[in-house]
Parts: sequence; structure tokens; C-alpha cells
Amino acid sequence: MNSTLLSRLVCRGRNNVKTFVFFHSFNRSRSFAPVSVRMSSLHVKNCEDDERLHINLDLQVGSAKKSLNLYRMKNEELGLALERLRTNLEKKTKKKSKKMKKDKTDPAQAEGEQQDEEGGTLIQLEILHNGQSVPLSILNDQAWISGAVLRVGEESISVTYNPPSVTLRNICPLMMEGYPLFPEVEFEFCNVDSCEFHWKTLEKKYIDGTKKNIRDGIFDFTDSCKGYSYTPRKDDVDKHVLLMCVPKSGEKVGKPQAVISESVVVKGPIMCPFEKIQQNFTQDRSQFGEFRVISYNILAEVYTNTELAKTHLFVHCPDYAVEMNYRKQILLKEITGYQADLVCLQEVDKSVFTKHLAPGLNLQGFEGFFRPKKGGVSEGCAMFVRRDKFKVVNQLDIVLSEYLESDESCRDLWEKICEVKALKEKIEQRSSILQVTIVESTEKPGQFVCLANTHLYFHPRADNIRLIHGATALRYLQAISSAYKQEGKTISVVFCGDFNSSPDVGVYQLMTSQFVQDDFIDWMSGGEEEALRDVELSHPMNIISACGTPDFTHYAPPIQCTLDYIFVESTHLDVMSSVPLPDLADVQAYSYLPNPLIPSDHLALVSDLKFKS
Repeated sequence: MNSTLLSRLVCRGRNNVKTFVFFHSFNRSRSFAPVSVRMSSLHVKNCEDDERLHINLDLQVGSAKKSLNLYRMKNEELGLALERLRTNLEKKTKKKSKKMKKDKTDPAQAEGEQQDEEGGTLIQLEILHNGQSVPLSILNDQAWISGAVLRVGEESISVTYNPPSVTLRNICPLMMEGYPLFPEVEFEFCNVDSCEFHWKTLEKKYIDGTKKNIRDGIFDFTDSCKGYSYTPRKDDVDKHVLLMCVPKSGEKVGKPQAVISESVVVKGPIMCPFEKIQQNFTQDRSQFGEFRVISYNILAEVYTNTELAKTHLFVHCPDYAVEMNYRKQILLKEITGYQADLVCLQEVDKSVFTKHLAPGLNLQGFEGFFRPKKGGVSEGCAMFVRRDKFKVVNQLDIVLSEYLESDESCRDLWEKICEVKALKEKIEQRSSILQVTIVESTEKPGQFVCLANTHLYFHPRADNIRLIHGATALRYLQAISSAYKQEGKTISVVFCGDFNSSPDVGVYQLMTSQFVQDDFIDWMSGGEEEALRDVELSHPMNIISACGTPDFTHYAPPIQCTLDYIFVESTHLDVMSSVPLPDLADVQAYSYLPNPLIPSDHLALVSDLKFKS
């Protein structure tokens, strides 16, 4: 409805079909710059699990847009829905209504319009199917359908049925120069690949005007950066960030949405230790027939928010550097900078995986998987597989304690454990999982990798439980490997994780020496009441530690130890190189981990592996 101002709505009869009409008076207003398409639109959402239709009408009235939302029962008559629409239109336009002078008429008055005693023009309000007016007695879900048209006076507005839509959440409150931002967004009837994202930065003085334009349905994409992610630049510092999204699905286009950051872009940290390492060792991706692996405990937010963490564990670290809003940006920059092909992470918060890591690494060509620990724990393990290097074949995750209790391959070990009540109960309470993904090389078809990832239980007196879980994991991986080999396939195990075990304890010994004797000290680590006797462990796989035994992978004086490993079955794989860890001086710069330049209390392990000929 060009240059009209709505007034009062009435109901008139025409050709035995009730039609709603309303009055309007002309009010020519100034035009705006064509920064977006400004026209009326009608979106109807019909979800199977909802008894109501959601009807959204954006009516262009002069220079303004009037938005109306109706939620109407699907089995309600159309006439009642239009009556509600009439009422809402009256409320929206009552204050701005202007009467036309009685002595003025429009010589170009459209056919079918009438004029009342106040000089208003009567405009029809009806639903059309194939150009024909629909009786008001039909039900809403039969009236508001794809292809239907709502006629409001002279204007015909096509129904966009189940339109693509998005909900944008607030932009990250901490935005740093040089660190990528990602939208927090929910999709309906569309997906991330089909939608358009536009980013701009604004000075504070333009915020109010921009917010008003957004409310009026005006979206200015001029000079915007198009893409799912945006990395603030030097000239963005001290500016707010505007994110606009145009939801799309095929030929359907939904209502654009926008959000403006509450805070401004700030300068990022100076060069981090990992950046110096990456400049020297990982500027290039792995060569043909090789692949790069990362194992990294990234320190879950759930463990930094505890009272113990705030008053003891991380009291040395500035508050802002412990916050996940800060650390997740450093973590993503570090992880992507290694240019790995297989990434195994531990202590991953589900929300961090979903909202930050998965979107960020997806843009880098990765497919991601998350597996929480048992029992509703909010953190777990995550894997990322680079699509142009590997094809995902299968996912075979397990809960270690459940597999130990139920699988035939572990019966001998479980029967021994059941003889020690205290040990049995403690194992049953553990939430540790083993994340397993089978991948096939795209460069060397027929070469499979059994990629495993775990985070074993931490307790100073739990070497026995870690050893039992390590043995359980190996038996499971051996079973998978055997099944593939029986089919004539070549498969190699790559086992990453935070094993919470130093090189002198049972887990490392079992992995690399293939054997742990029955009098090994770990069996007594839980005290006499948990002692497991007459148990020897072994396995047939040739496993080596790709990064050897560094001086430490966890640093929190007085604790300085190696707990993390990339274990590699070496029958069909060679270790080509390992990326060095940060210098001790860099680690000690802030005395502890984490700190403003190193985002976790663990260090990342990175190694290049090669398929043997």
C-alpha cells in the first residue's frame, strides 16, 4: 500500500462473501535511500507439533512498516482470524490516522472501493486462492496456504509459507582484533549454508539510528563483509559490531534479522607462544600421504567456575583470562593455526563445541563430533576430521565402565574386579568415555585410521582405575582393528587423550611395553581395600608415543608433569615429526597455566604421521 495511512476497518458484504475493508487517507512521505527492499510481506508458519498458525504481516505504510503477529488455531474459521487482524490494524494505526477532507476525492479510485461519510477509502481485506476470494467459513489451515494471497485494499501480498527464519543471540561480549567472531544463531526451515550473513562495525553515534532502521525493516548492507565469520581489524577497535542475517531456503527469503554488540572491539593479546611455534613448524599443511594430529585438553569452563578454581587453582590468572569468552577465541586461533587433519580435544564444554569450535572449524573444512561424559556431565571429548584428507566411515563411542562390565573380551578382568567391592563400586561410578571414529584416507584409499580419544579419571590415588580403563580401551580398539583386518582392510590405531598418567605408571607402560605384571605398583594405588591381585595385562599392538615423553604437558607448580599423549600403532604408520612445545621461559612468564597467552592448563601435542608404503 504505497503512501497510505491506515484508519478504521469495517466489514462489508459482496457477492455473498464477507470481505473486510478499511479506510485510509493519503499521506505522501519522503523517500529513503534504497538500502534494502521495502515492501509488504506475509509469512505463515505451520509446524506439525503446534496447533496454531503463526501469521506475520509486515505492512508498508508510507515510510513506515507496521508489523502484526497473529497466533490462530488451525481449525478456526478464517473470518475470525481476519477479524483479529482488523482489530490489530486499528490499534496500530489509531494514533496516526488522518481524515481526508470531505470535499476531496481520488479521481483514480480503484474499482471495488467505496468512500464513507468521513472521506476514507474502503479497501478490501480478503484471502485469494488462484485469484478467487476464499469464503470466511473455511478453516485457517486451508486458507493460509502456499500460493495464497492476502489482498489489503489495492495491495496483494503473497503468502510465504513456512518461511526460513533465524533467531540471532547476542554477539560475544568480548571481541578482539584479529580473533574471529561467529554468530550464535538458531535456524528454522533453513540452515547455515543457505543463509546470508553480513557484518559491519559502527561508531557509537550511529547506534540509535541503526536500531531505528532495523525496527523499521531497513537493513543497510553497504560496505558490509559477507560471510559466516568476521575477524575484526585494527580500524575496528573501539567500534560496535552489527550482524545482519538474511534467512534463505531455495527461492524463499525470510525476514532479515540483526543484532548489535553491547561492547566494542578491543585489542587482542600480543603474540602468543603457540604463534611463534606455528610460524616455524606449521605454516604449511601436511604433505600428500601424511596427516597431522592434535591432542589437547582445553580446560572446560565447568572446572574454572568452581569455588576451588577461583580461590586456589587459578587464583594466579587474571579473571578475564580464565573466562571462556576470552579463552575460546585464543583456543580456536591456536587449534586452526596448527593446520591439523585430525583433532582430538578433551574437557570440551558442549556449548563451546556447538557455538564456537564447530562453526569455526567447519569453515576450515572440518567435520566435528562431540561426546559428553556419562551421567549428564556438561563436558566431554570432541573430534574434528578434515574432509579433504579423510572420509568418516563410522562412529563407535563407548562408556568405558559399561563396556568393561558387559563385553565378553573383558570378562576375565571384570570377574577379578567384582571380587573387590570397593574397587567395583568406584569403577561403576566413573563417567569416562572412549570416543572412536573410523576414517579412511582420501589420498590413500584403503588406508583406515581408528581414531580414539579419551580423558581418564583424575585422582592422586586412582592409578589402578586409569590402568583398568586403559586396558579396557585397548581391548575395544583391538576388537575394532581385528574386525577390519578380517575383511582384508589396513587399519591403524591413533589413540589421543589426557590419560592423567605420567610415563612411569601403568597406563604408559601398558601402551608402549604391551605388558603390566601382576605386582605392578598401580594395583595398590587405591589402598588395601581396592587392591587387585593376580592380574596381568597385555595386548599385541605395536604402540609408540608420537611425541615421546616431554618434560611436561601440564604446568601448575609445584605440579609439572606429562599427562597427555598421542599413541600410534606403528605397524602401518611412521611418525615423521612432532611440533615442539613452548619454551619453559614462555610458560613461566606468568608462573602458571592458564595465563593470558596460553589458554589452558595443558599444552597441545601435535605430530605428523605418514602411511607406510
